[in-house]
Amino acid sequence: MAIASHNHRGTSRITLYAGTALVAQLLLLGIWELRYFVLNDPGAPVLAWDFEVFWSAARVTLEHGAAAVFSQQTLTAVESTVSRLHNAAPWPYPPTFLLVVVPFGMLPYGPAFAVFAALGVATYALMLRGLAAGLERPYLVFAAAFPGVSATLLAGQNSLLTAAAVGCALSAMPRRTAVTALCIAALAIKPQFGVLFPLALLCSRQWKLLISTGICTLAFGALSIAALGREAWTAFAGFLPTFNQVVVEHGGYLWTGMPTVFAMSRVVGLPVGAAYAVQAVVALPAVAAMMFLWLRGARYGLRAAALVVTTLLIQPYFMFYDLCWLVVPIVLLLRDGKTAALDRIEWTILLAAWLLPLQAVFAVYFKFPCQLAPLVLIALLAMIVRRHLMSPGDASAVLPARETEASTAR
Repeated sequence: MAIASHNHRGTSRITLYAGTALVAQLLLLGIWELRYFVLNDPGAPVLAWDFEVFWSAARVTLEHGAAAVFSQQTLTAVESTVSRLHNAAPWPYPPTFLLVVVPFGMLPYGPAFAVFAALGVATYALMLRGLAAGLERPYLVFAAAFPGVSATLLAGQNSLLTAAAVGCALSAMPRRTAVTALCIAALAIKPQFGVLFPLALLCSRQWKLLISTGICTLAFGALSIAALGREAWTAFAGFLPTFNQVVVEHGGYLWTGMPTVFAMSRVVGLPVGAAYAVQAVVALPAVAAMMFLWLRGARYGLRAAALVVTTLLIQPYFMFYDLCWLVVPIVLLLRDGKTAALDRIEWTILLAAWLLPLQAVFAVYFKFPCQLAPLVLIALLAMIVRRHLMSPGDASAVLPARETEASTAR
């Protein structure tokens, strides 16, 4: 009876604290957007600065052609009509993502952002609803209040879309090949975030899904060529080395918003080569750990969580809003906790992961060059591997809804 009472108090506190955090974020975003978009308050902090680039690139594509988005002069001319920033940002994305944003250029900037944000929130919410099926209400509130959503909306980024794609792919993988392949192919809007999926499919010998994913990804690329022209891909390939050198390797002030091992290595003064070496020292064991889980048939939730965490760990470049992806391993580990209870240390790591986007945002706004993401991601991956080693169990023990039945049928 005492244990039950303690657990009830614990879940009640989770509901209270997470619910309060969710309400606070909604109020903050609502007031901020009202000041910035409706009242045009010059004192309001800049909001949705990356969507300014998306919308401007869409306008440039409609007026000058897709290849012109990689001309900084042409892009800056359009950005200056909507941006309050002094420095215009470049367009570093592949034509696959340009194909997605072009329709938004047909709308005025304000309505375009409203539609873009609503689409991102809706797809993310649908993904979360399926991924979190079966969790108790306190944990649903905990997942819904994840600060990664607010961080993405503040920047006006596409991380809600990519998080939805990876979450839906991992939810559907064991039973729906076509849906999984389409979701993985959708990551071609940020192709660096999809690089580990083929490796995971190879390790788990899912040949049909691997082939289907390749076909869907090639079809997405072909569609972008048909719609935007081959010149857009040529311009993109030519622009990438410059972007990597200027922004990633020598980005300076941008490193405060770049929660990667490489960026933190540059912050402490390491030269470019040494920073890449440190990144490799972390990335290679992380990939090995992920492969171990997929080869050994660890519980599906652990394998899927490791794939997401490792994808973030291996990147020399991603920005704070991409930490939105962490909702996927957080939910998967909460579900795995129904099979093997989470201990105090594991709960501490999960809470640190949940708070990570908030810490990253503070580092950016207060220009404090200390991103904790690499340490938390390493701890999260170690936690996942430890859970497999401590209680290997049955690989189907925590499959998402209906997956166990599908696996048995196969």
